[in-house]
Amino acid sequence: MFDADDPASVHEALFSKAECYAEASCYEDALRTLDRIRLYLLSPEDISEVLLFKARCCKETGDAGAALGYLEESGLAGDYPSLYSVLLASSWRLSESREWALKSAGEDSSLRDEVMRLFKKAPSLKKEGTAAALSFIPPAGHIYLKEPGRGVASMILNAGAAAFTVVEILDHSWITGILGGGILLNETFFKANLSRNLSRLQEVNKKSIEEFSASLEALLGD
Repeated sequence: MFDADDPASVHEALFSKAECYAEASCYEDALRTLDRIRLYLLSPEDISEVLLFKARCCKETGDAGAALGYLEESGLAGDYPSLYSVLLASSWRLSESREWALKSAGEDSSLRDEVMRLFKKAPSLKKEGTAAALSFIPPAGHIYLKEPGRGVASMILNAGAAAFTVVEILDHSWITGILGGGILLNETFFKANLSRNLSRLQEVNKKSIEEFSASLEALLGD
């Protein structure tokens, strides 16, 4: 490979090496190998082939955003409607994903019906502002993020902390009530409730779209 006199031979050798890595499920090594190919020396057809290969490798590593970028850059997205639909779904571009899923289904009315049923059950993106606002009404924030059990526990803890604060203040234990109650509420409300809900938001969205994309891929094939 390194003794080759022409870029085409180097490209062919690197591409073959990347294919070997991919066959062994070493997709990150395949990507590193593909990155060594000097695209500016290739024909447009060869560039598209490399970018498509990168898209597939990125998809296997879980980087759907990069995979979508490479596929669109390759100019071959229209030739792979199933793959394109799945990657669009992974990026929350659900309306576009549905269009390409239907194109993939073609004239198969049964499959088209299955696609429409699946998209009717598509997850909605959880909003950070909504999660934060609902966190001030335990357990509403947890229920919004599909953790009702943790929400009930949070409500009990917050009620206990608030009750302790009120009792201490009514008993004229101002320092204990204000400082102690403040510390407890900081732990039970801000850390265990508000902060957790905001961090949990990303996990919920990621899991929801991954499950939906997996279902779509299983339905369409690749």
